[in-house]
Amino acid sequence: MKTALPSLLWREVESLFFAPLAYIVLTIFLFLSGFSFVKALGEGAGEVGRTVEIFLGGGHWFWLCMLLLPPLITMRLVAEERRSGQLEVLLTAPVRDGEVVLAKFLGALIFQCFLWAPTLLHILLLRNYGALPAVGQLVTSYVGLTCVLALLTSVGLVFSILTSNQIVAAAASTTFNLVFFALPIAIDEIGIDWLVSPLRSVSMFEHFTSGFSKGVLDSSVLVFYASATLAMLVVATRSLEARKWR
Repeated sequence: MKTALPSLLWREVESLFFAPLAYIVLTIFLFLSGFSFVKALGEGAGEVGRTVEIFLGGGHWFWLCMLLLPPLITMRLVAEERRSGQLEVLLTAPVRDGEVVLAKFLGALIFQCFLWAPTLLHILLLRNYGALPAVGQLVTSYVGLTCVLALLTSVGLVFSILTSNQIVAAAASTTFNLVFFALPIAIDEIGIDWLVSPLRSVSMFEHFTSGFSKGVLDSSVLVFYASATLAMLVVATRSLEARKWR
């Protein structure tokens, strides 16, 4: 059976890149990432490796962008089509629900990678300090960035399917992201011993500060992100399928 994924993916990418919201998000993101880079330069005190660690994983502004960007991008993926009635038309077309979900997920992920691409120009500015960061550190940092974006994008897609209100979808997704990010840190601070270890293993902040930002790739961490993202995409597909019976 011929797959409709390429056509669906192009449709999603086109709708994201030509939507007014996309350029509002792009403007806000470029401002925040630029501000984050300036802060990282100050906190890194001219040390290239330390600056990269702060800019790509250790800074507050980095996580603000990471946690808020996916909900803003994904909130309209299905919720807007559901509200306007276009979703019903799409679901009656000869395409599989899994293809629809995968196209929306990949489209949103590609768009976010496009938003983060200019941060490479910030890294090049470090030439002014006499050296570029280690290639391995850069590669692992961006691998980690992509892993987290993939997981949070799949989460946002689920909430966009579950509601026809974009604001509700964005708020629910953002709340989930904040809890998922902050809970392991809070438990670590409180010192609940029996919870610290399992929560550290799924802590996005821990994955960066002790791994990705330092040039370390842990296969178990990569498996976690791949498995969690796949699980959320399965939930999204089942949720979309359930709409046919409502």
